[in-house]
Amino acid sequence: MDLTDAVVVVTGASAGIGRATSLAFAARGAKVVVSARRADLLDRLAEEITNAGGTALAVRCDVTDPVEIESLARHVDQAFGRCDALINNAGIPGGGPFAQLSSEQIERVVATNLLGVLRVTKAFLPLLRAGERAHIVNVASLAGRYAVPGASVYSATKHAVVAFSEALSIELEPHGILVTAVNPGLVATEGFPHHDARERRLGRVMPPERVAQAIVRIVQRGTAPERSIPRWLGALQAVRVLTPRLYRIGVRRATRGSLRPTGAAPP
Repeated sequence: MDLTDAVVVVTGASAGIGRATSLAFAARGAKVVVSARRADLLDRLAEEITNAGGTALAVRCDVTDPVEIESLARHVDQAFGRCDALINNAGIPGGGPFAQLSSEQIERVVATNLLGVLRVTKAFLPLLRAGERAHIVNVASLAGRYAVPGASVYSATKHAVVAFSEALSIELEPHGILVTAVNPGLVATEGFPHHDARERRLGRVMPPERVAQAIVRIVQRGTAPERSIPRWLGALQAVRVLTPRLYRIGVRRATRGSLRPTGAAPP
């Protein structure tokens, strides 16, 4: 996809991967619609893009609210009449032992990380079909391929996003719409600081800009239906499938001790 004047919608754009992705697309000439719950941060981001010579539209949207999702789609339709790339990035932490999570926390994690992706995608399908080609990027996680103890609900939502992306990719490809699940490893963001992982040196904690650049390349090159970041971590799926016993032993050892998953978002 030629990103010059392409209309790109990014959810969860107020910070972290979403903010970095919005800036990366704008730097390549795309018209970026930035969306998240915190309107003040969105306005600052849109102003930053505009001051740099780009085009940005800030629209507040909580992806757990179907009414706000429909409003976001209407704003994009009225402003541009189409959507060339939809980046479903909004997400919240969901870590902690399952027995300790409240029902409200569980429902909020599922509503944001899974239902939010489904509802936003559904609302934007007409706008995605309005152009000659389009791309949906669903930001999942390596937790969508490897079940992480202490983050069972979060892992469940990300597994579901990967499965949804794979199925939808086959459904929409005949209509000229590509779908890609992006599975980052550890990324240092506001919601996921990964302090313990840094202390224990459990792999490299990436800056959000690395994931943002990868997402831009995926849209430019038409990469689908899945990409792990870094790519070599995706190959470990073979260990999980071919030697499940060894895989489980490895997971127990890797998560033993002081490593504490990022806690679930409060209700």
